[in-house]
Amino acid sequence: MVSPLFIGQITAGDSIVTLVSFLLLMLALKMVAWKPLMAMMEKREQLIAGNIDSAEAKKLEADRLLKEQQQELEETRNKASAIIEQARDTADKVEREQIASAKVEIVRLKEEAKKAIELERKQALAGAQNDISRLSMDIAEKLIGKELSNEGHAELIEEYIERLANNNEIK
Repeated sequence: MVSPLFIGQITAGDSIVTLVSFLLLMLALKMVAWKPLMAMMEKREQLIAGNIDSAEAKKLEADRLLKEQQQELEETRNKASAIIEQARDTADKVEREQIASAKVEIVRLKEEAKKAIELERKQALAGAQNDISRLSMDIAEKLIGKELSNEGHAELIEEYIERLANNNEIK
């Protein structure tokens, strides 16, 4: 007799039982584990997609902020350049004004010096004329033998001028 429990032999009944068991197991798995497994996989997929979208949005925001910062940096550089240029212009203007003021002051000092020199020259001439008048009066007194006052001196000069005009001779 042949025993159904031979190792290695498969009977049609065993195959059908195995197939039915497999199908029942698959049906049970589908009912119990498949939906939660698929829901978990879908949640995982959505989470990953959300993370990717969030990362892309953050990257776009970072790029935007980087561009804004670069633009602000460029504006700051331009403002700094403008301030430096304005400071240079102001320094040049102040320098020109100081040079012009110094030139005006030099001209003024020269004019004052000329006036002072002219005044001193006139005073020296007046002093020399007074000295010459006094000396000439002293000489005339010694020559004429009498003391002359300013009025007498003026009369003597007028007399000599008259004689010169009339006779062209002085005695």
